[in-house]
Amino acid sequence: MLKRLTSLFPVFWGHWLSVVGSIATTVAANAFLVFFLMDMTRGLNPYSAAVAYMILPIFFVGGLVLVALGAWRGGKRPGAEARASSRLSTALQAITVDPKTRKRLMAFGLLTGINIAIVTIATYKGVTYTSTPSFCGQLCHQTMEPEHTVYKDSPHARIPCADCHVGHGIGPFFESKLAGARQLWHMTTGDIPRPIPTPVHGLRPARETCEKCHWPAKFSGYRMVVHHKYADDEQNSRTTDVVQLHVGGMNRRTGKYEGIHWHVNKGVKITYEAMNKERAVIGKVTVERAGKTTVFYPPKTYTDPKTEKDIPFPTKVVETRVMDCVDCHNRPTHVYARSESMAIDRAMALGKINPSLPFVKKQSLALLKDTSAPRRDAGKRYAAKLAQFYAQKYPQVAKDKATQIRYAGEELGRIYRKNIWPRMNIRWGTYPNHLGHRGTSEGCFRCHDDEHATKEEEYISQDCDTCHDLLADDEAKPDVPEAVLKLGQR
Repeated sequence: MLKRLTSLFPVFWGHWLSVVGSIATTVAANAFLVFFLMDMTRGLNPYSAAVAYMILPIFFVGGLVLVALGAWRGGKRPGAEARASSRLSTALQAITVDPKTRKRLMAFGLLTGINIAIVTIATYKGVTYTSTPSFCGQLCHQTMEPEHTVYKDSPHARIPCADCHVGHGIGPFFESKLAGARQLWHMTTGDIPRPIPTPVHGLRPARETCEKCHWPAKFSGYRMVVHHKYADDEQNSRTTDVVQLHVGGMNRRTGKYEGIHWHVNKGVKITYEAMNKERAVIGKVTVERAGKTTVFYPPKTYTDPKTEKDIPFPTKVVETRVMDCVDCHNRPTHVYARSESMAIDRAMALGKINPSLPFVKKQSLALLKDTSAPRRDAGKRYAAKLAQFYAQKYPQVAKDKATQIRYAGEELGRIYRKNIWPRMNIRWGTYPNHLGHRGTSEGCFRCHDDEHATKEEEYISQDCDTCHDLLADDEAKPDVPEAVLKLGQR
């Protein structure tokens, strides 16, 4: 068979490189087809997909390159050109008179078509695979496991990573792949930041990503939010905050923007100076609307959130930015708990930790504060420690509510494994959430501090009623319908 092929196509199989290339291409093609059929029938895990759509295509195309290189090198030998011309002449004559030769030629054309199809499919699948959550979060498991874990439990769990981190179009696609090549090198060498910084500076503009699904003109009106909080006393005393958020948007009845989403009104342009890379300290704020420009200047001093001491306001501007969605919604998908206390409160409000267990809030806080503890078997470890505490202090509770105690420990384990990653230096408050003003971030108060003022002493208000109506503030028995209180248990 090889003799027939070399006599029919002497240019392509006249050198050992061409033979090696043919073998590599054939093996890669068959392996790719096997993986492709497996993917179509039962799917592939991240590593098999990487082999199928990233490694095998390299061997396939490399084999084709070797075939061409071998043909070129073979044509450089003394007398090769004359022999090839003679064989080619004989082959062309055989095509016209020999049916078997014509069939072999048709087979070669069919193989060429198959090669083109394989390259096309591999290219398409490779491009789409590198934009999937599986590739982003699981293939690079050591680095991106924390982000992928919270992504799966987020409001955007069904949105591919690339929709927000890359955007649409050829330009953003190639930019992301170049950045990905650099990141792959850093991961290979172990030169990665711990923790991974929030990539707010590399995101596409919100109008190209967020507003493909969300848009400022959509009127969201008012939204009720309930927060149940539990004290660390024996009864785990519960108090409740109930606020009615003025989310707003464009009111169709009035044709005007109102509420919180007024900030991204198309008729308004808000520009601010970020004094640090996290955009947690805001300098000068400029508001342009209705042909009028208003400039609010920062105070001379501010309170450092880490030391809680008044220090001079920074003078170096890190960036000047036009405000959009991510300036408040800076953690729309990879959402970590703002604090261990808030994570426990939510679990208790949802009934995942039984509030009737004496001192369960206090014990849970003590267990979760140790952020150096191993993640493995965290649930079993916490369940055992809670069981030990109740056996010593409340033996009857330990006997009657052993199941609830075990459930509480397992839930604490889930909270810990979702939010604490010692290997990546991710702990409580590592990633501040600017939405609202709860937790470790000043959030709204970065600008709405009653400190930023114009030269005419017009201030950016910190009035609570600007953004919400406070229906209950840390009340044990808030005067609101029971149906509203259940909102906090969703």
